Amino acid sequence: MAKTLVTSKGAALQLARELGKGGEGSVYEVIGLSDQVAKLYHKPPDAKKQSKLTFMAATADAQLVSYAAWPQETLHASKGGPVVGFLMPKVVGREPIHMVYSPAHRRQERPKAAWDYLLFVARNTASAFETVHDHGHVLGDVNQGNVMVGGDSKVILIDCDSCQVDARGTLHLCEVGVSHYTPPELQGLSSFDGVVRKANHDNFGLALLIFHLLFGGRHPYSGVPLRNGVGDALEADIKAFRYAYARDAKQRGFSPPPRSIPLDIVPDAVQSMFHAAFTEVGSQGGRPTAKQWVSALDGVRANLKRCGTSGAMHVYPKHLLSCPWCALERQGVVYFLDLGATYTPTSTGFILAKAWALIEAVPPPPVASIPSVGHLSIKPNPLPVDVPGKSTVTAYRVLAVGLAVFVAVIAPKLWFWCLAAGFVGWNMLSSIGSGPRSNEWRRRKDAKAAAQQEYDRLVKQLQEDTGPQGFSLRRQELIRARDEYQGLPQREKQELDKLHATAEERQKQKFLDGIFIDSADITGVGPARKAALRSFGIETAADVDWARIRQVRGFGESLTRAVVDWRASCERRFRFNPSAGVAPADIAAIKSRLGARRVALEAVLGSGAADLQRFRQTAESRAAALQPALQQAVQALAQATADLAAM
Repeated sequence: MAKTLVTSKGAALQLARELGKGGEGSVYEVIGLSDQVAKLYHKPPDAKKQSKLTFMAATADAQLVSYAAWPQETLHASKGGPVVGFLMPKVVGREPIHMVYSPAHRRQERPKAAWDYLLFVARNTASAFETVHDHGHVLGDVNQGNVMVGGDSKVILIDCDSCQVDARGTLHLCEVGVSHYTPPELQGLSSFDGVVRKANHDNFGLALLIFHLLFGGRHPYSGVPLRNGVGDALEADIKAFRYAYARDAKQRGFSPPPRSIPLDIVPDAVQSMFHAAFTEVGSQGGRPTAKQWVSALDGVRANLKRCGTSGAMHVYPKHLLSCPWCALERQGVVYFLDLGATYTPTSTGFILAKAWALIEAVPPPPVASIPSVGHLSIKPNPLPVDVPGKSTVTAYRVLAVGLAVFVAVIAPKLWFWCLAAGFVGWNMLSSIGSGPRSNEWRRRKDAKAAAQQEYDRLVKQLQEDTGPQGFSLRRQELIRARDEYQGLPQREKQELDKLHATAEERQKQKFLDGIFIDSADITGVGPARKAALRSFGIETAADVDWARIRQVRGFGESLTRAVVDWRASCERRFRFNPSAGVAPADIAAIKSRLGARRVALEAVLGSGAADLQRFRQTAESRAAALQPALQQAVQALAQATADLAAM
């Protein structure tokens, strides 16, 4: 039944389907309003929050509503009653901003979005912040979850009822925040209770979101630590202004992450804006404002060019002499890829980064529909005529006990014998039909087990052949192929090293075998002791081993040390000759074997995206083909379950 509420203007409206639920309240569709939704609090807000919402709704204008899910009207359980919620614009077709700046998410959800799209999203994010600030308010709780982005690059701010609102001199504070988006000067606070936020605090979060968008989701305070105590906790690095991309990043204890987008992809003026936002200058009120970001990013957008060799997806500012995306691809990093292009691996032209980007861009198929036993109402098959049911056995038991009690009542002196007779009768009547009943129970139990096995087999087949699980299994195979491919150079090196190491050991053994103890000058080891060593099979330097020497009588700690040291001196004279130790044919065999494996892996990875796409495209037809057998199996399982339960 729809819940009826009243707006602040006295209009009645009805809530419909619940769209989402949070810790503070739930959002509902409103019957008759296609472009608005209602947020209803789980508990009525206090008087101060009601006053805040009333002011926000009364001062909402077209500009605010175009950039934010701002309260437009308060909602009440009855006319003139306390505020229980509010109406706000309906946000559809948009996703949290982290789904846009994450390269992996973007390749799946917006594969045609290039850097100019991200630049426009950054500009629109700044414009949304500017709108809120121009109205005298502060977002306060800036984070990646309350900025929603559409395919048109338009940005909408949500959860606006938590903003810090200046109601004509009465300040309603924002008492929540996310640590990774909290500026250095506010880091370490146990809570935000009583903390007055400023637009400059918002400007830190804004700069962070813009940095995420333009630099592949990287965090400006995350890099390669250059000293102890750096990089242990992101909050501590933010508090200490350890901006990893700063001009003086080494002094701050960081260097940028390897293979990251270089900061010089943006003009010097924008680099300076990031520096001001993320260093000590910003904490003193010097962070770029939202209005300044809008102007600066519009300037970058007006001076873009496209790469002449890598298609439409490589867009970058004109001040750069060469394409930064091509440079990153040569390092094995792909941020943007023209997914409309075909890729054919060759023995010389295979680029793993491009092949893998195509693989990552294929989204999994939807979850296949699996019929459940619980949704079926099945009558059990009747028991054979020679098998009494549970009710029959129970009735006989009750009758036996009843007779015993009756006799005990009319003949109290015989109560013990009546009790004994009742016990015997209970057990005798319980055994009525026990043989056929036991056989029927086993038959039905086996039937249920067989039905369950068939149902489980078909469900597994459906999941592996049509759904995300099967898609994931195939993608895991490609991940293993990718990891093996990336490890081929190291594997070849290890095998060649092993080959050389074995050859060196063989040469050394031969060398030591040519040095005899008899002709050696070892302190304390004369002819007699040399003879003793020979008797233990120790004749050359190659035979010398600490444990073997100690087994020879007369060789204590000191003499054993002398012989082992002599062997060490012989080893130091050894010089390995690689050309003599490793045959070219052995090296060629390793290279040929691993080369063949490389070609095979390139074929697998090169066709991986097409294979996943094919799996996705045919998943629906395969699922439809399996449905009749699965429906039959679930029907059989439901029948077997009901039959067994009847026993």
